[in-house]
Amino acid sequence: MTDALADRCSALGGIVVDLMRVTMEAQSDAGRLAAVATQARAMRGIVEQGSDGITDQAYLGWHAEAPTTLDEMITAADRGDAPAAWRAFTHPTRGMAALGQACLGQPGW
Repeated sequence: MTDALADRCSALGGIVVDLMRVTMEAQSDAGRLAAVATQARAMRGIVEQGSDGITDQAYLGWHAEAPTTLDEMITAADRGDAPAAWRAFTHPTRGMAALGQACLGQPGW
């Protein structure tokens, strides 16, 4: 039997680190915004796999809001707005810190 939360956190771990890196880089280099959109789309693909088998409320709360956050990041990146992409990434309740809390203690987190 697999641990659905561990699997999902494992799949998201590397992407969220890359997304953080390119979102930070984009703050001083707008040329990195294309990479922000690419990574956010990759992350969205994992989110779209659903949350079947996951009962962790922290993850489920983040998962419910993740499409909005990722869409905001993609839209911001596509329009050249690095600060807006960073605001979405760091949103206090639905940003990537909430994912980090949900995955805390999982391998790679």
